[in-house]
Amino acid sequence: MEVVPIFQLPFKAAFLIFIMFSFFGWCSEVLYVGIFFEHKFVNRGFLHGPLCPVYGFGGVVILLLPKELYSTWIPLFFASMILCTIVEYFVSWIMEKTFHTRWWDYSHYKLNINGRVCALNSVLFGFMGMGIIRFVYPQIIRLLNWMGDFVITISADVIAIALTADIIITVRRLVDFNTTMEKIKNFGDSLRDHYGHEEWFKGTSAYEMAESVKAHAELEREKISRNILEKIENLQAKRQHNIESFMNRFPTMKSIHYTNELEEIRKRMKKRLAAKKVK
Repeated sequence: MEVVPIFQLPFKAAFLIFIMFSFFGWCSEVLYVGIFFEHKFVNRGFLHGPLCPVYGFGGVVILLLPKELYSTWIPLFFASMILCTIVEYFVSWIMEKTFHTRWWDYSHYKLNINGRVCALNSVLFGFMGMGIIRFVYPQIIRLLNWMGDFVITISADVIAIALTADIIITVRRLVDFNTTMEKIKNFGDSLRDHYGHEEWFKGTSAYEMAESVKAHAELEREKISRNILEKIENLQAKRQHNIESFMNRFPTMKSIHYTNELEEIRKRMKKRLAAKKVK
């Protein structure tokens, strides 16, 4: 069967191919990271639905390669490896610039570039590219031919509506993530402004500074306002579910502006997990 380049397909058929690749990528992430390493189900995507769009973009980019490469092995491997590595690097960069957070970090891997991409993933991308072109894509084309234009159109429209709604909800959560982190940091700054000159005051994150103020309040409560103590109690008692959700999905994520606060939340999550294991 002759493989048709994706740019020759109708837009809605190409869109469904993008969705399929995004779904396959999500399944790979869930199996590889969530089950094999963390031994539990973790939604490894930004979206609520079972999609990792970065894999969709990577798969589509591979299908934009010259048709002459489709029947090769080594050239196809290196072309897929290079293109997908560029896609991953660019997605990491644009998301960091947009949300001021690095969602994955490969700094602990050998042969990485700014922690955004690494040689191991690049090699895997090369093999995935060969698999997509030589085996997966022809079967997808057969499936689309079997579905027919009407089913393709309806499916693409329904998925597009659901995806748009998911993106809107996710963007709101990302905005809330940054807003919450900013509030936590600002509270820490206010504590530093009030008590930074005191010898007993210490800490680099809002949580550490709050603990320092609370501990001193037990000795000299009259010097600490009730309003401050109430805010500290609220900060320590309240779980940041939205932030923790993203941290569960992206364990190596790093915040550009809220490094200390994010690390403190990570420590609190680990303590709760250890306490559950003890029980």
